[in-house]
Formats: sequence, structure tokens, C-alpha cells
Amino acid sequence: MRRAGIAVILLAALSSPSAAQTVTAVETEGAVTAIVQTPRGSYAETERGTLRIEPGDCDGGICLSPGVIRGLPVRAPDGALPDGFVATAPAGDIVRAWYGQPTDRYAHGVLGDAIEGGSLAAETLDGNAVEFVLPEQQVFEDITPRIRDLDGDGTNEVITIRASQSGGAAVVIYGLRAGELVEITSSSENGRPNRWLNIAAIVPAGTGEGGSTIVGVRTPHIGGRLFTVTMAADGSVTERNDIARNLSNHLIGSRELGLSAVLDGRLYIPSQDRRSLRAPLSDAADIALPAPIDKAIIAVAGRLITATQDGQLLVIEP
Repeated sequence: MRRAGIAVILLAALSSPSAAQTVTAVETEGAVTAIVQTPRGSYAETERGTLRIEPGDCDGGICLSPGVIRGLPVRAPDGALPDGFVATAPAGDIVRAWYGQPTDRYAHGVLGDAIEGGSLAAETLDGNAVEFVLPEQQVFEDITPRIRDLDGDGTNEVITIRASQSGGAAVVIYGLRAGELVEITSSSENGRPNRWLNIAAIVPAGTGEGGSTIVGVRTPHIGGRLFTVTMAADGSVTERNDIARNLSNHLIGSRELGLSAVLDGRLYIPSQDRRSLRAPLSDAADIALPAPIDKAIIAVAGRLITATQDGQLLVIEP
């Protein structure tokens, strides 16, 4: 296992008198082009090859070794969204979901091209195929749906980002009812077309409440406003808006939607300029970064790992 070299260690902020937040820049033989985490491991793709990321007694507390990415999601089938992937679930009624019926009718291009999904396709545990087709004024402005049992009732919901030509993006939740894929609920829209949002995390709702909370950033390219949509154990849904501002978990034109991570129950999201990491649902101090980040943020062994836009690998201890 190759021992990574240290480029620089920065003291970013103090979260308490007894614990310092640190950002360690770790040398790699080529610039980092992507950070990837799958159920089978964590990886840094570089210009010189792929490195597996594992905790260990190396610089920054992580060790890097040559590897091959394993456990990547399956691409959506032929005829579906060209750059889409299939979401999967190990249990529940809906076990696979992807975006179908690609269309250019929205013409926004925030995810790198103007092709978006015109339908949500899914497969059930017993092998039945179901599909929800959007009306002409709407698209799924997303890459891969998310499958979760949000209310804990044993059946799954599919969480999507849908955009309309009148109101822009919203979080929309689908599920099975009498064997049909139907819309269960949606958040409010952003208020005008070509105003997008990005989901940052799906986390358990508050202690004793049951259910799950979807956390997202409205207009991550314009001010970045944090919001939540919570589905309680009884299926009721509540929405909170403008919880925090000055956040961004996406770059215009990028297909990377993973610029956020949950570590030890705390959600971290970059600031609008992506030069610091913020924990907007807590009182933790911002963590200054040496340069703007544009790669996915992942959690490995109590640390956050990401990379700057010029390809520098960062290991962050909050």
C-alpha cells in the first residue's frame, strides 16, 4: 500500500476549545478528477489512474493504493436517459428505478446537456415494470432517482427532482398504489423556470419522530437556500424553507451531484463559493478550504474526503 505524501496541513477553524478542525492536502501522482464512493469502497480517480482510499496509519489518516472501482451503479437501459443510472434497493416493493423517455423540451442544461427524463420507470420486487409519464410541461431534471422507505412502513418511495416550465424545480415523491406508480407528494417549486435544486441528503427525522427528512439546496448557483421535506411515520409531510443561505452543492454544467456528506450525524455542504465547508443544521464553525472544491464529498473513517477544482486531494477532520 503506497503511503501518500503530505502537501500541506491547514488549521481551518476551531469547533471547540478542545478540538481543531484540520484540512490536509495529500499528494497524488496525478490531479484528482473524481471522488467516488460505492457500497464496495471509496476511490480517487486521478489523471494517472484510480486509487483506493482506506483508513490507516498514513498521512492524513488515509492510505492510497492502486485499485479498480467496484460497485458502480448500472447505467440506465437503452432508450432511457443517456447519462442516467439505475437506483436499487435491497428490499421493499420498488427495487429498481431510473428515468426514461429522454426529451429536450425543457432546454435548461444545468446538468451538462439539455436532455432530461420524461418519465420515471421502476421495477417491483416481483418483477413488474411500472412507469409514470410526465405531462409536456414537466421533466425530471436529475440523473438518478433515489429509493428509500421514507416513512418506515416497509414499502419504498422514489425521490426525484422534477422541473416545470412554469415554476422550476421541486422535490417530488412517488410510490406504488394498487400496483401503479403515482405521485405521493411534492415540495413547493422554486417559483420560476430554469431555477434548479439539488438534494443533499436523506436523513432520519428528529429523535422520536420516525420517518425521514430530505435536505436540499434551492438555486445552488444563485444564493443557495437550504430547505427540508420531512415525511413522518404516519405519512404526513412538512416543508421548511430558507433554513440557511450561501450554500452550493453543484456547479452549472456538472453531472456531479454529490457535493455534500453526512458524518457523525452532521450534514456538510460547501459555501456558495465552495471555499469552505459548512454544517448549516448545526452550530459548528465553517471549515476553510485552500481552494474551491468541485468533486464529490465522501465520509471515510471519521473524515471527509474531497478534491479541489485543480485536482488536489483533501482530507478534512471536522
